[in-house]
Formats: sequence, structure tokens, C-alpha cells
Amino acid sequence: MYKRSISGWIKHIDFTLLDVVALQIAYILAFMIRFRTFSFPYQNDFYLSAAKVIIVVHIVISAFTSEYSGVVRRGFLKECRYCFVHSSIVFLVVNVYIIAMKWAEAYSRVFLYMYWATSFIILILFRMLLKKIILKRMRIAKNRSVLMVVCKRDEAESIAERFEKDKFHEFVLGGFVFIDYDSVGETVRDIPVVSTLEDFYDYAKKSVVDEVFISDDNLKSAEEFAQELLDMGIAVHYRLIFGEEEKGNRIVEKYGGFSVLTVGMNIKYGPVLMVKRIIDILGSLVGLLATFICMLIFGPIIYIQSPGSIFFSQTRIGKNGRQFKIYKFRSMYPDAEKRKQELMAQNEMDGQMFKVANDPRIIPIGHFIRKHSIDELPQFFNVLKGDMSLVGTRPPTKDEFENYAIHHKARLGFAPGLTGLWQVSGRSQITDFEQVVKLDTEYITNWSLLLDLKIILKTIKIVFTGRGAS
Repeated sequence: MYKRSISGWIKHIDFTLLDVVALQIAYILAFMIRFRTFSFPYQNDFYLSAAKVIIVVHIVISAFTSEYSGVVRRGFLKECRYCFVHSSIVFLVVNVYIIAMKWAEAYSRVFLYMYWATSFIILILFRMLLKKIILKRMRIAKNRSVLMVVCKRDEAESIAERFEKDKFHEFVLGGFVFIDYDSVGETVRDIPVVSTLEDFYDYAKKSVVDEVFISDDNLKSAEEFAQELLDMGIAVHYRLIFGEEEKGNRIVEKYGGFSVLTVGMNIKYGPVLMVKRIIDILGSLVGLLATFICMLIFGPIIYIQSPGSIFFSQTRIGKNGRQFKIYKFRSMYPDAEKRKQELMAQNEMDGQMFKVANDPRIIPIGHFIRKHSIDELPQFFNVLKGDMSLVGTRPPTKDEFENYAIHHKARLGFAPGLTGLWQVSGRSQITDFEQVVKLDTEYITNWSLLLDLKIILKTIKIVFTGRGAS
């Protein structure tokens, strides 16, 4: 999935909401300082009314002006100017409102001027703090997409330089792929040439690649190349090359200073994904409470039936090839992984997954906790960390991932989930891995918050009934 940057005031909903808080804190401080009290102004009907007007005026300014245009890029002095204008407009409108309502005698003029000053100062402090947090987050590699550039060798230097000048992007330039030369092993501005065009599919299958930027509009097979990448779940940016038929969603946008046509399996705006992340965090906190309770109940039973740690951890493959440690309640004997090879001949799955009926490696209580998905509860910790989501695709093991065909990687185009479309579609009855891939890619292509809600509700039903699990 490709996360699209959006325009308009909604793009900066974080600054909009933060300014609401800043203006109200300034209002409270001005009131407390002026009247030397620790009570809130909202207890007085007149002051409460003015506080409401401040919120309305602020939202109107945010929605109908360019107040936040380039806000992250603005320096301190320029931000001071914007904050002064903003606080001044709010101050003037509030005064006009008070006069129009004939409430002038109910308000302290000293308070109003004090509010003007405090709102200006607090707006600056809050905005600069948020910008610092945003910029710090953008510099953290794990929060940034890995972008590969497909271009001619003589273009690489200028492209790298142009990307470097745009310091506010949310991607990391992971490497170059030259169209016209085999220069693997070379570097351009310390950025490696990672593959030839012919070998890039194999490279992308085994490596972390979130997005690919095709800079050469003369690339003969650009459409076919983009489709192959789409089949792997990788978003593609290329210079306005339109085809009659094309999978995925497409948008025209500015990207790193270039005009590009971006194609992805599913393109969603940042705030929607932010809501998903907030739901993940809240859900994981509730889930960890349930995990603790189940640990008290099932932990001793697991230990008695099979001495050793009650938890099981394993390296899994997450979004676009990222590795992470997944956690579960242990439902098998400690030597389960070693005995897996002995049971491969009994594997019921067609493809890159493993499942055996009446698996002898499962401890007695393991059958119960697996049937009701209790063994999965510790993964709420993975959700809280951000390795996983409440709803997503099933994260494969390293062995499974290493044997993937190119189109299988499409199911890794989204963060793995505790549950997903495959899990609520009768997972124990599905024995064809290609069907699993189809369900996972269907989920990614049609993803929405409403779809997540439906899957969560179905999962709750399955957990209590034990249907579809084994």
C-alpha cells in the first residue's frame, strides 16, 4: 500500500488541532494571571462564550486560508509572523463579537490584551515543538519508505542531488538500478547500485523495497515493468506514462520535485492510516490486558505439560520484507521446529505454508488455545510496537518467504495483522496457498476502515465459536 500525501487544510489536521489546544491554554493562562486565580474561565458564561468563538474563528482561518502551507519548512522568524497574524485575527474577531453582543462591560480589557500576547507565544512554542517532532520522525529510517530509482547511469547523479535537496520527504533512497549499464557494486553519492534491470525482480523479492521511481520516460517496457512491480505489492512512480489497462489505483503528484504518475494496489491518505494506527494502539492496550489474564490462567498449564518458556518467539517477515520477532503463547513442544522437517511429507498446504492435521508437536492444552486463537494474544505487543496491525495479512516465516514467487510478495504490501480476510474465510479449510495470496491481495486492494471493522467482528465470533481454526 502506498501512503499518499494530501493537500488542503486537512493535510495539517495535526497542526489545526494543536492550535486549538494552544489557543485554549493561552486563554486559561491569561485568565488565571489576570484574576490571580486557579479557576477556569469556562465557569463564567461570558468567558465560555468567547472561548467557543475562538475555536470557530481558528477553524475558519485554517480551512479557508493558506495558514499551514509549507508549515514544516518554515523557519522560526517566518513562523513568528504567521502566529502573530493568526493570534491577531482571533483577537480582533473576539473583540468584534463582544462589542456586537454588547458584552464589553463583562470582559476585562487587560485580560483580552494579555490573551493576545499569550496566544502568540504559545502558538509559536507548540508549532515549533510539533515541527521538531515531525522532522525527527521523518529522519528515523524505519518510519520511511525505501525507494529504488530506475534510470540511466548518466542521470543518477542529478537525480540523487535533486532528491537530497528535498529534505522533507518520507522516503529513504535505497539504491539505483541502471537501465543501460551493469554497474552493480558502484555507488552514486554513497547510494549503491543494487541490481541490473533484468535481475531487479529477484532483488526486490528478497529485499525491502516499498516504492520504485522510474525516471526514464523512454523505457520501452515501462508499463510491463510497472505491472510486474505492482504484482509484488510495490508502489510505482513514473513520468506520466498512461496505459489503456492498468492494475491498482493511480494518482498524478509531485514526488521529490518530479511530476510523476503513481500507481499502487491501494492509495490512502495519511490521516486515514493514522486513524488505523490509533485504533491499533487502543486495541493493543485492551488486548494486552486480556493477554495478562490468559497468562495467569494458561501459563501454569503450559509449563506443567511442557516445561520451558510459556512464550514462543519467531522471526517473521513483515511489510515488504521487513523482519521482526513475533510472540505467541507456546502451544507446541520446545523441539517443534526441529521436528517440522520430519512432517513435511504430511503437509496439507499446496504452496509456501505448512499445516498438518493432528500435529504431534502440539501439547494437550495447545489444541484448545489454538482453536480459540488464545496463543495469538501476545501479538498485541507486536501491534503496540508497530510491527503488526490488528487487521492485515498473515506474516510468513523466513523459510516460506525465501521460496516466494514474484507475485507472492504482493501480500506483503501491507502491515501484517493479528487477523485478516484469510483468517475469517475459513482458514483451516483453505489448503491452496494461491488462495491465501488471493485473499490477502484482495484485502489490500479493497482496504478501508469499514472492512477492518467487519473483519474484527467476524474474528470475535470465530474466537468464541472456534470455527475455521485448527
